[in-house]
Amino acid sequence: MALIMLAVIGFVVGYRLEMTRPGYVAMALTTIGCSIGQIIHLLVTKSRGAMTMLPLVAGLVLVLFMFLGAVTRLIIRSRTNAA
Repeated sequence: MALIMLAVIGFVVGYRLEMTRPGYVAMALTTIGCSIGQIIHLLVTKSRGAMTMLPLVAGLVLVLFMFLGAVTRLIIRSRTNAA
């Protein structure tokens, strides 16, 4: 459920920011933040059984849907301008 919510949030943010400079910065900061979160999680975890890839997966889902939202907006804009 959490990944679905991250996907929806990512899509809305990507659709809103589109392929602009703030959109690229948001995607880059999300990617860097989730990667840093994964590294910190691995360093802090004491038990090998408690290690998880969830921060990395959450970041991937968020950035992927941000990109899909931005591309969707570009496609919609190009179709409305062509008509």
